[in-house]
Amino acid sequence: MKSRFVYWFAVGLLVLAQFQDHRWKTQEVFDWDAGGYFSYLPATFLYHDSGRVDSLAHLVQLHLPPGHAPHGQLDALGIRRLPNGRFLTKYSLGMAVGELPWFGGAHLFAHLHGDALNGFSRPYQQAVMLAGLAYACLGLWVLRQLLRRYYPDEVVAWTLAGIALATNFFVYATYEAAAAHAVLFLWQASLLTCTAAWYATPRWRWAAGIGLFWGLAVLVRPTEALYALVPLAWGLHQPAAWRLRLALWGRHWRQLVLATGVAVGVLSLQLIFWRVVAGHWVMDGYVTEHFDFAHPHVLEGLFSFRKGWLLYSPLLVMVLLFGLPRLARFVPMAVPVIWLLLPAVLYLTFSWEQWWYGGGFGARPLISLYPLLALPLGAWLASARRPPLAVAVRALLLLCLALNLWQTWQYAGGVLQGDGTTAELYRQRFFWRKFPAPEIPW
Repeated sequence: MKSRFVYWFAVGLLVLAQFQDHRWKTQEVFDWDAGGYFSYLPATFLYHDSGRVDSLAHLVQLHLPPGHAPHGQLDALGIRRLPNGRFLTKYSLGMAVGELPWFGGAHLFAHLHGDALNGFSRPYQQAVMLAGLAYACLGLWVLRQLLRRYYPDEVVAWTLAGIALATNFFVYATYEAAAAHAVLFLWQASLLTCTAAWYATPRWRWAAGIGLFWGLAVLVRPTEALYALVPLAWGLHQPAAWRLRLALWGRHWRQLVLATGVAVGVLSLQLIFWRVVAGHWVMDGYVTEHFDFAHPHVLEGLFSFRKGWLLYSPLLVMVLLFGLPRLARFVPMAVPVIWLLLPAVLYLTFSWEQWWYGGGFGARPLISLYPLLALPLGAWLASARRPPLAVAVRALLLLCLALNLWQTWQYAGGVLQGDGTTAELYRQRFFWRKFPAPEIPW
C-alpha cells in the first residue's frame, strides 16, 4: 500500500465529510470559540478598531440560522470590557493570523457575489471552515514527509491512515474545522519536521522554521509553549548526547539566535495588540477561568465517557502500550521528547478548571500531540511486518478506524453528545445511526 494513495484517500474523505456538514447551509460556524478567534479580523480590517470586537456580537447573531441558540453574545465570544472602555477577546490572535489570507479571499468573493461585507456572512464562515480543512490536509502532508525519514512507505501509509482516520483528528479537520486543532496539528508537525532536519543537518532555514512554528503554535494557544521540549530534548537519548549537544549548539549559536528571534517576533504580535488595545504588554483574558494544579483530572481526561481521550480514540492505547517501547529501535532521537512532553501535556491539559473543554469529540486539546505520537505508531507497525502478527496489528488498526468513523458520524448527527455523555448513554446509543433513534418495526 502506497502512502501517497493513502494520503489522497484520506484527503478525499476529509473533503467529502466537510461538504456534507450541515453548517454549509445553516451558518453556525461563528458561535463560541470560532467567533472569538475570528473576531480580530473584521474588527481590525473592516471596522478599523481592534478594541471594539463587542460591536461584532450582534452580527454573529444575525447570521445564525433561525431557531439556533443565541450564542452570539459577548460571553460566548469570550469578550470582556476593559477599564479603559474598550473590549478584548480572551482568545489569542494566532488563529486570526492563520485565517488572514482566507479572510481576504472571502471578502473579495463576498464583494463579487453580492454578499454582506460585514465579516460574518456566509463567505466568511465557509472560508474559515475551508481554512481548517486545508491546514489539516497540509499537516498530513508534512507528517508524511517526516515519517518517510524513518519508515518504509508501507508503514507510512498505515500510520497516516491511523492518525487521519482512526483518531478524533478527523472530526477537527472536518465538522469542527473552525476550531484551533487542525492549525495546531500543522504547526506541530512542521516544528517536529524542522527539528529533525536541523539536528540531522543544521541549516538556517530549519532553525528559522523551529522558531516560526513554535511561535505560531504558542500564538494560537499559550500552553503550546511546552512543545519547546521538542527542539530542546530531541536526541538526548544517551548520556554522551548531552555533551555533544552543548558542542553542537556552540558551533551553531547564530542559528539558535535566529530561531529565538523569529519566535519572539511572532509572539510580539500579541504583546503589541494588548499594548494598543488595553495599554498593557501582558493581559490575562481568562480572568474567570484558571488552572487547578492541585486537583488534575487526568484519569477522567483519559478514560471518562464524557471526554476520555483513550476511550474515543482507542488506537492511541496501542500506541502507548506497544509503540512507545519499540520507538528506540526506529527513532531513538524522539524517545526523550515523548517521555518528557507526554506527561507534562497531560498534566497541564487536565489541570484546567473546565478539564472537558466544553463541547466536542474526545479530548481535543491533545490533537497537538498526534504528529509526535505518529512516530511510535509507526514503530509498532514497523515491528510487526511478518504474518500472522502483521495481519493482526493491521486488522486491529482497521477496527479502530471503523469505530472512529462510525462514532464521528454519530457525533455529527447528534447521537454522541458534545458534552455530558455517560456510560449508560454511550451503551444505549452505540448502534444508533441517527438521533432520535428510528422506531424498530416488530
